[in-house]
Amino acid sequence: MGNLLEYVRTEFRTFADKPFSAVDSLVLSDFSYVHPPMAVVPAFDAAKTVATVPLGAMLRAEDYPDMFCAGSESVNRERLDLLRALAESPRWRGLAIGESAEHTDPASETQFAAMTFDLTDCTGYGSRNPTLYVAFRGTEGTLVGWKEDFNMAVTFPVPAQRLAADYLRSIAVRSAGPFGGNPVQLMVGGHSKGGNLATYATMMLEQHGETGRVSRIFSHDGPGFPAAVVQSDGYRDVEGRIDKTVPESSIIGMLLDSGAQRTVVRSDAVSILQHMCGTWQIADGEFETVPELTRGAQLIDRTISGWLDRIPEERRRIVVDEVYGIFAAAGYGQFADLAQHWTEALPKIVAAARGTDPEARAVIASVLKAIPQSAARSLKDER
Repeated sequence: MGNLLEYVRTEFRTFADKPFSAVDSLVLSDFSYVHPPMAVVPAFDAAKTVATVPLGAMLRAEDYPDMFCAGSESVNRERLDLLRALAESPRWRGLAIGESAEHTDPASETQFAAMTFDLTDCTGYGSRNPTLYVAFRGTEGTLVGWKEDFNMAVTFPVPAQRLAADYLRSIAVRSAGPFGGNPVQLMVGGHSKGGNLATYATMMLEQHGETGRVSRIFSHDGPGFPAAVVQSDGYRDVEGRIDKTVPESSIIGMLLDSGAQRTVVRSDAVSILQHMCGTWQIADGEFETVPELTRGAQLIDRTISGWLDRIPEERRRIVVDEVYGIFAAAGYGQFADLAQHWTEALPKIVAAARGTDPEARAVIASVLKAIPQSAARSLKDER
C-alpha cells in the first residue's frame, strides 16, 4: 500500500495493459495544482487548435519557484517529485500538457484554473484513439479555498463554474483539428472544487449540443449541487458518467451530496487533512477502499445537510461567512499550519464561535467532534 506519488513511481504498466482509471485521474487532478510556466506551456485559447507541449518541457529548474508555490514546503517537494516521476514513467512519459488557464479574483472569491492533458502519445492510446483529459484545479490548501467550496451551497452558478463551462466548450470545439478528423475522446475531472467544475462544465457542454463528447467525469472529494440541479434533466444526462471518490473522513466531498454512488478511499491522514489527495492509499494500481465514511464524517454530513435543509437560502451565506470567520480567527491561512498548531488554535476557534448564532456554532461543533471531543463539548456548553 502506498500513496499517489509511489503509484506513479512504481506503476510501469502501460495504458494498453492497465486502462485509465480513477487513480490516474487523481494523478492528473493533483498535478493540476502545479502552476505551469507561461513561457513553456501554451495558454488557453491562444491557438485555433488545442495546443500542448511534452510534459518534459516543464523540467526547468529556473521555473520551479513559481511552479511550486503551495505555501507548504512538503507539498511543493511532493509535486516536484510528481513531475519528475511522470516524466520518467513508461506509463506517462508520452504525456503532453497545454491550454493553461488561471483566473483569481479575491473580491468575488473566485479562483479558477484548468489545463488539458493529451494522452494520445502514451503507450496504449495511439494516434487512432486521440484522448484529452481536461483537469480543473480545486481550491488550494487554504481556508479561503475551503470557503469557496461552501459558497457553492449558497450561490449557483458560482463564477468558477461559468469559467469552467467556457473552457470545456472551447476545448471541445478546437480539439478535432490536430488529429486529422479522428474522433477525440474527452475525459474531465478534478479534485475538490475541480470535481464539481468538471461535472457542471459537462452539463453545459451537452446543453450546447455536444451530447456524449465527454466519456467520463471524475470528481475526487468534490462538492455536489443544490437539489434543484440534481433533479434537473441536465444532471441526469451526465450522472451515469460520474466517478466519485471521497476519503473516509470526507467533509468537502459530502457538501450538497446527491446520494449518488461513491467510492470511499482509505487515507493515512486524519480528519479534514484527508482532503489532500496525496494521503489517499493505493495498492496494486487501485484505491484501497473502506465500506463507509467514518462516524465523525457521517456526523458532520448530517449536521451540515441538516442546516442546509432547515435554513432559508438568504441565511445560508451569513452562516457560511460566520463559519469561515471562526476558523480564520485562529490566524492560520493554510490547513497544514492550522493542524500543526492545533493546540494553540483551538481556544481561539472556540472563543470566536461563542459570538456567533446557533446555526454557525452547530456546524463548528460537528467539525470539532471529528477532532478533539473536549472542544465540541466546550461549544455545546456555550449554546
